[in-house]
Amino acid sequence: MNERFEFWRKKRVLLTGHTGFKGTWMSLMLEALGAEVCGYALPLSEYSFYKKSGAAVTEHNEGDIADRQALERVVTGFKPEIVIHLASYSSLDGSDKIPDYILQTNIMGVVNLLDISRSLEYIKSIVIVTSDKCYKNLESEKPYTEECELGAEDPYSVSKVGQELITNCYQKTFFEQSRRDVGIATARASNVIGVGDYNISRLMPYLLDSFVNGRTPQIRNPHSIRSWQYVLDVLYGYLLLAEKLYESAGITTQYNGAYNFGPEEDGFVQVGQVAEMVGKRFSNTSYARLQSTCSILKETNILKLDSTKAKTILNWKIQKNLEEAIAIIVDCIKKEKAGVSMADLCHAQVCEYLKGVK
Repeated sequence: MNERFEFWRKKRVLLTGHTGFKGTWMSLMLEALGAEVCGYALPLSEYSFYKKSGAAVTEHNEGDIADRQALERVVTGFKPEIVIHLASYSSLDGSDKIPDYILQTNIMGVVNLLDISRSLEYIKSIVIVTSDKCYKNLESEKPYTEECELGAEDPYSVSKVGQELITNCYQKTFFEQSRRDVGIATARASNVIGVGDYNISRLMPYLLDSFVNGRTPQIRNPHSIRSWQYVLDVLYGYLLLAEKLYESAGITTQYNGAYNFGPEEDGFVQVGQVAEMVGKRFSNTSYARLQSTCSILKETNILKLDSTKAKTILNWKIQKNLEEAIAIIVDCIKKEKAGVSMADLCHAQVCEYLKGVK
């Protein structure tokens, strides 16, 4: 394995949401790096990507992140050194139907985790994963930096703003004042794509489902610009951040705070163009445009992140551009359909990625 990641060998990591899309890939990465991982997530569904991927953690725990007592039993039992929090409701689409559940899960989940962690001396590094949806929507071509104003209207985005404010509250009020031996930060990423995302309310899973099954995708806003990035690139950023926080714990708090993880300029692409990029790999470049939508949620037409901070402080570099990411995803889907084990495909993807990191 790449010597760059020797830090992670035998590290004890609490990974919440370890069975979700990003959580599964993070479980696979940490397993490959030799970490000891305690996972905490909702009960697995029968057809979960986590099962198909062959991911394996040291301890698999099922529970609600909003259940403080259950979470505390797991945390204090495992005694992690590093916490990576991915257990959140993760979709804007449909969030107007269950606002109470989203706010309870996303906000109280962070409160519970940070409140439990502040009294545990063995925890040295905490990364709370939020979203680029925490930024106040200015509909501007100018990329958002970490200093830009936060703001939101829909339940999902409001919950992401809440996660940021709560983390900052605990960072300033509790950790930095009384426990300077803990590094704590938030990670704001853009649209993440990869194999294993089965939420067809998101573009990439919907496109794949459509083209694999010979249907023409129906695109609502083909000219909207979105940011797209390979899932392993983003998770690599989270790992670098957690490592930096760990190594600086008790020395300095200057690495605490928010970090953007967005794509390079070629990752900011119109929805319709992404549909064409995926379609041509299935010998079908067509899509149809919907004339109307019944959604009451206002969608952002453009949202770009400035990731200068992560690149400068963490030396984070994107390994796969959008074309390469789409090629990897489609190739994996085709191989699975031809009978290749998804577990073999996933482990091969992770190994190839980690070996290639400079």
